[in-house]
Amino acid sequence: MHIVDPVQRLYATPLEDFVAERKQVARELRAAGEKDRAAELAKLPKPTPPAWALNALARERPDVIAAWVEVADALRAASADPGPGLRDAMAAHREATTQLVRLVHQEIKPGGKPLSEPMLTRVRTLLQEATVDGERAERLREGLVVEGGAEDGAEPAAPRARAPKRAAGKEEDEEAVRRAQEQAEREAEARREELRRSAEEAADRAGRLREEAADRAHTAAEAAERLEEAKRVLLRTESEAEAAQEAADEARDAAADAARKAEVLGAQLREAGG
Repeated sequence: MHIVDPVQRLYATPLEDFVAERKQVARELRAAGEKDRAAELAKLPKPTPPAWALNALARERPDVIAAWVEVADALRAASADPGPGLRDAMAAHREATTQLVRLVHQEIKPGGKPLSEPMLTRVRTLLQEATVDGERAERLREGLVVEGGAEDGAEPAAPRARAPKRAAGKEEDEEAVRRAQEQAEREAEARREELRRSAEEAADRAGRLREEAADRAHTAAEAAERLEEAKRVLLRTESEAEAAQEAADEARDAAADAARKAEVLGAQLREAGG
């Protein structure tokens, strides 16, 4: 009897049934005459809940895992030769990792329960390890992630990654990622300094503009007062002009009356033989 992908079958088993299934698959391999494979499989560690959750997602949503692995590969390549595209690669990796962890929390429930926040933190740790190690990234794609933990499924006191066979050039990859992170931190600090400087300049300019606005407001108030005074003077002048015009009209009328009376008296005088 030949068993197809016994390891895949084992890691697809519900977490609570892993130990029993491992024994069963090992027995089937031995019965099929594959004693060496049976011995190797019997030594495979039981996945911790974070590792099992990632493996389950790799089986249920292989497109999502494949997309994340591509982003991680791109970041690893950009970190090996830092350039203009490194910042974009890091941003894309952060976004993809955030979405992947959110998806694990929402859709994968080892033992029927969603992962706790400490468990999700360990999921992020496993993803970081897969980011710097291409071999671990491939194990993630295959749904064969492992993490150090107790055989009975209890959570270890602290995250302890089970070290797989070291890939050639892993130290260089880790160093490249470290350099990239340091460069990103320097760029972020420079950006923060630039923003602080811009904020100070903006505050100084705002202060100057406030003072200028206050000066202009004071000047406008003085101009308004002068305008009001000019209006008052104009009203007085108009009143005086009207009074003078009335006096002139009255004087003209009086002169006309006097002239008419003089003419009448002159005519009377002439009639009287004067």
